[in-house]
Amino acid sequence: MATLTELQPFIKRTTSANLSQKHYPLVHVLTSKPENSDEKKEEPFDFEKTIKFLTDPHASHLIDRRIRQLQKLYRHHKNGYILRDLHYLMKIFNILADLCQDQPNYIDTFVELLRNCSKPFLLDRSTDAEIYSSALIAFYSDFGYLLRVPIQRIQKCILETVFKTIQSSNKSPIPSDNYDGLKPATVEYLLRIQCNSDLCETLVKTLSLVENDSSLRILVIKLLQIFSSKSPECVAKMLTHDCVNRLVLKINDTDSTGELLFRTIETLWNILEHGDEEQISDQLNSRVTISLLQEAFLGQITQSHSQYHRQLRNDILVVCSLIIGLKPDAPVVETGFAKQLLLFASYPELRSNSPLVKNFKLTASQEDFEFKKLLFNTVVVLSRNPAVHQLMIDSRLLLALLSYVEPLPRKTPPGTILEWSLAQVEELQLHAIAALSILLPQSLNEYFEYHVGTRLLLFYEWTISEDEYQSHGNSFFGKGGRNNKRSQLRYILRLFRSIVSTRDERVQVDLSDQGIIPSITGYLRRISQQKSMHIDQLDLDVICDGLFILSCLCELDVHRKEIFGSEGIEMLIQLLLVESQYVCGGLGYHRLLVAAIDCVWCCVVGSVINEDEFIQKQGTFALLDLIESNPKSLQNIVLGCVLDLTENSKCLHFIMAWQGRKQQQFTHVLCELWRDEEREIFVARTEKGVIGDHAKPLMGLLQQTVPIIPLARLEPSRAILDLIDNMRSKIYGFFCKLGFTELPGLHEEDFVTLCIIENFLDFKMGEVWQEIVTELDIEGVKLIAPDGEATDTIMRATEERGLAVVATQNYILEQYHKQDIQIEKVFYSDIVQNHVYKEKQAEEWKSFVARTSKYPLLVAAKDYQNQAIRQSRPEEKDYSGYHTVHNLEIPNLSITAFPGRYLHIQSTPMELMSKPPELELSS
Repeated sequence: MATLTELQPFIKRTTSANLSQKHYPLVHVLTSKPENSDEKKEEPFDFEKTIKFLTDPHASHLIDRRIRQLQKLYRHHKNGYILRDLHYLMKIFNILADLCQDQPNYIDTFVELLRNCSKPFLLDRSTDAEIYSSALIAFYSDFGYLLRVPIQRIQKCILETVFKTIQSSNKSPIPSDNYDGLKPATVEYLLRIQCNSDLCETLVKTLSLVENDSSLRILVIKLLQIFSSKSPECVAKMLTHDCVNRLVLKINDTDSTGELLFRTIETLWNILEHGDEEQISDQLNSRVTISLLQEAFLGQITQSHSQYHRQLRNDILVVCSLIIGLKPDAPVVETGFAKQLLLFASYPELRSNSPLVKNFKLTASQEDFEFKKLLFNTVVVLSRNPAVHQLMIDSRLLLALLSYVEPLPRKTPPGTILEWSLAQVEELQLHAIAALSILLPQSLNEYFEYHVGTRLLLFYEWTISEDEYQSHGNSFFGKGGRNNKRSQLRYILRLFRSIVSTRDERVQVDLSDQGIIPSITGYLRRISQQKSMHIDQLDLDVICDGLFILSCLCELDVHRKEIFGSEGIEMLIQLLLVESQYVCGGLGYHRLLVAAIDCVWCCVVGSVINEDEFIQKQGTFALLDLIESNPKSLQNIVLGCVLDLTENSKCLHFIMAWQGRKQQQFTHVLCELWRDEEREIFVARTEKGVIGDHAKPLMGLLQQTVPIIPLARLEPSRAILDLIDNMRSKIYGFFCKLGFTELPGLHEEDFVTLCIIENFLDFKMGEVWQEIVTELDIEGVKLIAPDGEATDTIMRATEERGLAVVATQNYILEQYHKQDIQIEKVFYSDIVQNHVYKEKQAEEWKSFVARTSKYPLLVAAKDYQNQAIRQSRPEEKDYSGYHTVHNLEIPNLSITAFPGRYLHIQSTPMELMSKPPELELSS
């Protein structure tokens, strides 16, 4: 007999079969079953239970169970750890770090958990990124501290994990919608967090722990390279732990991959670019550091047989140049590194028996070409150290650079092994000339030894000649010089400028004797006379450098000013008349004018012949036009130049004859400039320009607020500095030349201002004496009786002079006020007369209308006229004795009013008097 349990499947099948044979009505289900309802929702991992289990001393022997629990943690967070669980996670990591040192069985599981940190952390909400940012910073700081575990596998895993987290390719293969509602953090967010943590400092400290393990050291340096390129804050943290010396210490260790040296150099480059200069200088002040870099550089020099080694050699040289530029007194001379760099810089232009260059060969490859340019740049940086100057002389570096100063294309001597292309030679030539501009002024003895003046002038004549040369213009120095020689001209003039700026009389005599003044003057005149003169940046550099050279050469020598002569004066006037929109779109106009005015000051002023010609060719008018049309920064310079020109009496006549755009005289312009200066420095003045404070008639607000303190013997006081800061002293000098009376073109406010200008010197002396007395009081010096009386007299005289000037100004204003009233009265009387005339004219018109309208009135007017005529005549005489007596009356005169001298006749228009055109009839 079958039991119920055995029959239960059969009952179910029978029941379902019977039910399927019957027809039941279709019932729609009103509730839908949610998807994945069969799947049980995964519960969060219990971190506290795991931590308690790992730290329980009674469970220390349960190693397998602990490992299974940790594997469960790994499987639960296989897609990444959640951001809110970071503090639990780091507790587990710290526990495992201690356990791994005692029990190696935990290492595999610990490595898996650490490697899982390379996956992006997961966010519950979008605001979790900011909420847990501080917790994540602490996590990465502690994560770096795990490097203390002396197990290579764990250290390598930590470094690789950090490296993966900041890689842009670090994306999970899991679709973004399969994170159970969580969102992965971005790589940029994680990188920013790591930069704010102590991870960089920990990595620098780790360099000391992994000195003997090249693979780990490379990983550490790789991370430091990334962090140093991303954030200056990371570089600052690295430098706090002597990062430079730690990096360089093992730079020359054997490394089959070559990655150690490469990444160390890249990291140093980033640190030098973004780090604090003072901290880097302190860490570089070590002979060991420079020696190690020197060894690395020479090592790459000797094995520069591949493109990789050449590039690495160039990178090392760039780092060395940055170090020298950052710390010029670095021990490069003491280690012999500077001498070796100078040797390579002069190779192959100069032959040498040094074993360093015996087997060293340069090719025409791009890497060797860049190496040559880097050597030129490094030499320039080295020149900042005075100890290198003698080494440069001994190495004959200047002679090597001067070998490039010759017309192109160069004539290659026979037996030359290295042949640069024409474009490379051109770029090296420009680079060499630019380097000479810095190096040559420091070694003027070599200037005469190598006949530098003749070399440079021959090259300059080639640059301005009509010989065609198709320049490539590829380099930084060749900008704007394609298919011409303008780049060469720009840098040779810059070299001349640097030489003459030394003010060495021997050099100036040498260049002047070889004809540099007429040569530059002729070229600049040729430029200034071009019909379509549009000056670009390169032309502006050439013109300004040429003018500066002429200024330096002619400033203190009258004979050279005469050589400058008529041609130079015409050139200067043309440049002074150039409109601003034609000079680099207006951006270089100020620079051009400053150079031109300085040239006028140095090459024209001081030579009577040049001054007369400059004045006769209306150069003074050109300068005065600049004063009217330019801002204050330029007005001060032009005023000083014109003031020195007024030493020539012929200039005064031209100044008085000049009129501005609004037909204003120069004296009025000077008064306007004076008032503008006083408004700018806030001098106390009334609305009419009268002195507001007679005790301080010239002091501005700044001068009054600065306290008077005892000064050194040669230090100028505030009253003296005021003469330099503004133009008032120059304006006073002009009026001393022109006079203070009978000046044309002045207005009311000008006369008020002129009262102050006339007493400028007395007021300024009063200010100086006031400062002297105040300083003596501060220093506790008591004057003797006669000196005290003298100072009191001076101060009282200054105050009385101020009161007198105020009275004079008020008197002038009062007289002008009376004159205005008188002019107003005259004007009012003219208005009254006009109204009277109009009334009389109206009455005459009414009388005329009445006479023409009523005949009796016309008869009465005629009788009145005749009576007036009779009354105006004298008594009649007896004319019987005369043969002929003329009648004084015109017969049949029909007017009834006395006419004036002029008659206004209204005639019939000509249009009405002309005959109308005949009409043609058409059939």
